[in-house]
Amino acid sequence: MLLEMRNIRKAFSGVQVLRGVDFALQPGEIHALVGHNGAGKSTLMKVLGGNFADYEGEVRLTGQEVRLTTPRDALERGVAIIYQDFSLVPELTVADNIALGREPRGRVPGTLAHARMRDRSRQEAATLGITLPMDIAVRRLGVGAQQLTEIVRACSQDVRILVMDEPTARLAPAERELLFATMRRMAKERQVGIVYISHFLEEVCRLADTVTVMRDGLVVESGPGSTYTVDSLANLLVGHDLPSQHVPPASAHAAPASAQEVLSATDLVIGGRRPLNLAIKNGEIVGLAGLVGSGRTRLARALVGDVRSSGTISIGGRPIRRLTPERATKAGLALVPEDRKASGLALAASVEANIVVSAVAKLLSVAGIVRPGSRPRLAEEMIKRFVIRPPDRRKAVGNLSGGNAQKVLLARAVGSRPLAMILDQPTAGVDIGAKAELHNQIRRAANEGAGILVISDDLEELLELSDRIVVMNAGTLTGDYPSAGLNRASLLAAMSRSTAA
Repeated sequence: MLLEMRNIRKAFSGVQVLRGVDFALQPGEIHALVGHNGAGKSTLMKVLGGNFADYEGEVRLTGQEVRLTTPRDALERGVAIIYQDFSLVPELTVADNIALGREPRGRVPGTLAHARMRDRSRQEAATLGITLPMDIAVRRLGVGAQQLTEIVRACSQDVRILVMDEPTARLAPAERELLFATMRRMAKERQVGIVYISHFLEEVCRLADTVTVMRDGLVVESGPGSTYTVDSLANLLVGHDLPSQHVPPASAHAAPASAQEVLSATDLVIGGRRPLNLAIKNGEIVGLAGLVGSGRTRLARALVGDVRSSGTISIGGRPIRRLTPERATKAGLALVPEDRKASGLALAASVEANIVVSAVAKLLSVAGIVRPGSRPRLAEEMIKRFVIRPPDRRKAVGNLSGGNAQKVLLARAVGSRPLAMILDQPTAGVDIGAKAELHNQIRRAANEGAGILVISDDLEELLELSDRIVVMNAGTLTGDYPSAGLNRASLLAAMSRSTAA
């Protein structure tokens, strides 16, 4: 046996998160670990990764009992982990990040051999079938390319156990296929044991040799991957916990012809690309589809004034001059960014502080003075509405599970009562139950009158949520379709079509 974890227990501030978990991994096995956000999956893997020295229980590697107290301990024993929230250094290049901690030394003492490091990093990526711009700072990459950089860095180590926490949450379909091929090759040819944490149940059923299901800090079932279906896993994961109050689907709340435009872009030019035009009405959900690198996130940032552009952007029917993120927020436009850790949430701040930050000036203050009690009241209202767990407005957001942190981000946008919202990957990395809850809240916001632009790599999500879907390719909009007339295949074909076609 490559890995055995026995009776693992871990508590935070007296709250037991892992309550006696057993987990095993064979050489060459792809073992999927699934469960609700907050079930304990990531905590269990952080124990394996040496992040929590105070865990209870026994860890054995190839039959030998070990005590993993630091990440370096784990890495030296061949355990590499790719976490859901990236651990890249934004200002360093792709090559620098891949080689971080094992940089080749230059001829002069105290220097690095940059050319050799760049060539080695490029070769390590090529070994995995991945091509990346080695001289570009990581902060300038899209999230998909950052994820691939993390994968190359982890796989370039001499690993025996590779843990991947939601590795496909930000990847385009072609990039996912590349990753799956790489995982299979590593498992088969190198006999690496792979722990695969994912909320994409179709991927789990297709990829995993073994599946272990966790709930509330315990293993509820484990067995061969071939014995599970998406439905059976969904029942194990959520069962009666699935949201019971269902908001009508997109087709039931489509904006009437008389609805007013709440967000529009006219002859918008971003980065020298072709001009584009976009309009969203109140009560309408518009999906924005495109391959990674098509320019979707850049468009979102331009609409809130975070990226320079020319043309006219109107919010609530009023053109906004010299648009900035602050002016966009004041005019009634809210953005939920794709990377909640880097640009979305203040992780050290409380749930309350994160929820109310956009609403303070607009809703909670008079003449610059915050009304007494307004902050906690809004926070409690949003915690209840979004079923944020634990329901503690004082808890630091950084201590929440990924799904609950995402709920806080969306709650902040909704709590500011915007005219329009831009949601960039609103359910990436959350479990099936939290995803259903977030979908209901997005529909509810539309029913309450907000116009919503949803950007997502999950095509099923776009088809389910949207009244219509616009397609982006090479920085410009290439199609506008009623969602009722699309399916996954036709949408993917539209996304892949050349702008020259």
